[in-house]
Amino acid sequence: MRTVKELRLAGLFSYLAALVLGLLASLMVHALTGGGGKFGWEGFNFIGLLEGVFFLLVFTFALYLAQGAVRVPCGTLLTAGLVAPKPVRALARPVPLLDGLEAYEGRGVAVLVQEGRPVGVLGLSDQILPWEEAAVVGPEVAVTELRPLFWNRPAVFVAEGDRILGVVFREPLLTRGGMA
Repeated sequence: MRTVKELRLAGLFSYLAALVLGLLASLMVHALTGGGGKFGWEGFNFIGLLEGVFFLLVFTFALYLAQGAVRVPCGTLLTAGLVAPKPVRALARPVPLLDGLEAYEGRGVAVLVQEGRPVGVLGLSDQILPWEEAAVVGPEVAVTELRPLFWNRPAVFVAEGDRILGVVFREPLLTRGGMA
């Protein structure tokens, strides 16, 4: 699972690589046509327009390839990493911690704790789900990275070591578009 910081860096490097490729393509057209292109402050001509079109085509195609290669959300890629998805700690809802099965009322999801350590999850199935089998991520993981975990699990727990910060449920994210 990648963190928000890693996604920001991937978006920045991908954007810069696409920008350099676009500028190199424009420079190549400029050199092949004798350097007579004007597309900017000083004037305008067909060769300059051709340089601009080549830049846009190569830049856009490189961004498309980069997005597929590094799997970065579109907004993060197009802003060179300035806009990144939220970390899961921002969406995690509090989850009750129970010291024993007697305290469980049968409603909702709860985490069974023994001696300060999580041992199981109640409320996701008819049985107690062992903590080792539950989907658990760190607090800085990006929300967009949860999609593979949600394919076969209804909830992902956010924990830092043995400290449980909360739970993120699949349905609210998918229905409100929080996975973008």
